[in-house]
Amino acid sequence: MDVGTTVEESRTWALNSSSSLKCSQNLSSIISTCNTTPYPDVCIDSLIRSNISNEISPNITTYLLNTLNTAISKSEKLTNMFLDAGNPNNVIEKQRGTIQDCKELQKITMSCLQRSVSLIQDAPINQRKQADAAAYLSAALTNKNTCLETLDSASGPLLLTLVSAVRDTYKHVSNALSILSSQKSHNNRRLCFNNRRLMDMGVPSWISKNLESRTRILESECDPSKMLTVAADGTGNFTTITDAINFAPNNSNDKTIIYIKKGVYEENVEIPTYKRNIFLRGDGTDATIITGKRSVADGWTTFRSTILDDLSSSSSRVKSYLGRPWKAYSRTVYLNSYIDDFINPAGWMQSFNDDDIQELNTLYYGEYDNYGLGSLTDD
Repeated sequence: MDVGTTVEESRTWALNSSSSLKCSQNLSSIISTCNTTPYPDVCIDSLIRSNISNEISPNITTYLLNTLNTAISKSEKLTNMFLDAGNPNNVIEKQRGTIQDCKELQKITMSCLQRSVSLIQDAPINQRKQADAAAYLSAALTNKNTCLETLDSASGPLLLTLVSAVRDTYKHVSNALSILSSQKSHNNRRLCFNNRRLMDMGVPSWISKNLESRTRILESECDPSKMLTVAADGTGNFTTITDAINFAPNNSNDKTIIYIKKGVYEENVEIPTYKRNIFLRGDGTDATIITGKRSVADGWTTFRSTILDDLSSSSSRVKSYLGRPWKAYSRTVYLNSYIDDFINPAGWMQSFNDDDIQELNTLYYGEYDNYGLGSLTDD
């Protein structure tokens, strides 16, 4: 009997046994984590396929990043599918802008996913980064609902495949949000309709903490040489707001000021996600007027329709609200705004049933640094 060979075989068996035990422990951890998500089978399958169960010591952050990367991979494939869907023979639109809506929403989703990965990878992870990542993922989930609603009225040979791909892709987004949420407390993110929500985390990270920097652009005269001017009478650089936005640089880290002179602008203003840091400044609410004429009744999707009401003219007769939840994961924040007294003291209007408390807990409606009689949040 060769003792050396026997010892070596014993070592190999021990290593394999230890590896199998570790793999089994990791698998149990994956199953435990995934069982808390909305789509546990999808979660388990994606993590096992990524060979994460073979890693030495995976943790919940590892699971989260792998789930996000799977969502990004699926989103890239979905983006290509929407390009094919642009062919009228593949998807027939009943509402104008259906496929274009989904394309743009998908771009926003990709950006949300990539930003979330960046935040999670930026160690050390803290409450602020977790909250920002959760907001991005929540926004992505609303994109799914908006896209599916527009596709609901469409037809064509590619439609069912496209709808299935949308649902499949966003299962991974939903699971990622669930895993992220398990890392933090939800207590400070629950919406209570008995009181108006006041943002209590200080100045948001995307607003300068320097008060002078935040107010200078609103209160001082702008340097004409450093801004684009829109004038309906032809005295500016452009006659339409859309032309000025198209001229502005893409993905700029510097603020682009577009000054819109007094006049009526009959156009539907859209600012794409790649047109960053654009600031629109007018001559006042009674001087610079922008009107849009798209509506669902005219065949446009809700995403692209615009309806402007004159609330102040009927404020003595009708009380209004800052808003109400438009489905789960809604996000709305009013900041540095004048709010008049025709706003109901409750602020926000509940549209979910009491049985839908789980969906209520996904909402975030905030107010920060507003003024006016309707801005009080003490009630």
